[in-house]
Amino acid sequence: MLMKRSISTVAILLPLFFFAACGPSKSPEANASAASPAAHAASITASPNPVTTGEGNGTTTITWNTGDGATGQVYVSEGGGAEAVFAEAPTGSTPAPWIAAGKTFTFRLYAGTEHAKALAETQVTGRK
Repeated sequence: MLMKRSISTVAILLPLFFFAACGPSKSPEANASAASPAAHAASITASPNPVTTGEGNGTTTITWNTGDGATGQVYVSEGGGAEAVFAEAPTGSTPAPWIAAGKTFTFRLYAGTEHAKALAETQVTGRK
């Protein structure tokens, strides 16, 4: 009976050890390459959003990251109008202290300094 139990235990454990040894690599290099697509995603956010303005203008903080360490430019436009440079850096946070009630501002992150390839955008609204 002891022999049957030992054989059963080995029959169960041996495949588990085999599959554990042949499983995906847990090396830092393997994890870095598997994570690279997500690690390179560009982003831009505004906080708070919407912005409560009260009697005057309100402030939101724009935070961005190009995702690849390359320079990027953040442009802003009001109500779909012309864009103007707001900030320039691979990553950063800058306050926008002129958010007015009833207005919508679009902040768009571009790759490089050519104002050609949009990476991400966010819209900010002001309200009383």
